[in-house]
Amino acid sequence: MKIYFLGAYSDIGLQGMMQSSFEARKGAVEAMLENVGGRLTSMSYLQGPYDVIAELEVDSYETASGLRATMMLSGGWEEMLILPAMDINKALETAKKAGGYTMPGSE
Repeated sequence: MKIYFLGAYSDIGLQGMMQSSFEARKGAVEAMLENVGGRLTSMSYLQGPYDVIAELEVDSYETASGLRATMMLSGGWEEMLILPAMDINKALETAKKAGGYTMPGSE
């Protein structure tokens, strides 16, 4: 499944980046993903409140959650969001099939 990680470095992580490079960080992510049968599709550094976005292919959301936990425990990250890609057509079909939801007190 396709997962996006959106991360903001901690102060310690930013300090570490001063001694690192894009290639080194990309290699570290690729090695971690290889250990769990995943792969890195793309990775970019950003300007703004988040520092990095990465697109991964992993077998499940649980795998992504474990990767996030490992990364957060390193101390290098202040925040790391996991954003799974979704099939919008399936979501819309489900919403249409469900029909509606009765508000509490309006049953």
